Amino acid sequence: MNEAPEGAWLEKNAWKYGFILRYPKDKVRITGIQYEPWHFRYVGLPHSAVMYKNNLVLEEYLDMLKEKENITVEVEEEQYHIRYYRATRDTTVYIPEQGQTEISGDNMDGVIVTVKK
Repeated sequence: MNEAPEGAWLEKNAWKYGFILRYPKDKVRITGIQYEPWHFRYVGLPHSAVMYKNNLVLEEYLDMLKEKENITVEVEEEQYHIRYYRATRDTTVYIPEQGQTEISGDNMDGVIVTVKK
């Protein structure tokens, strides 16, 4: 996959469809997993765009969201508001009345609310 033209195309374009290269060769020390040129993961837009444009792997992206809690990004002329909530017994997750909303867990201890405005 790392030598095939299709693999090169995927590395450059998968983010446009919500996918990321899960274990890139320059992030082994962060992911703890060796380079896997065939391993793509769906994270959805706008998350894939933010990760691609900032050269972040999933671990780095989640750390950034945890630190900032709120970010607003524009992807292909669409504006998105992303909010991270730490999930506890007493956590209240606010869902806006306006906009298309997606809610997902981070598979650890949080919830991500993404609103397309």
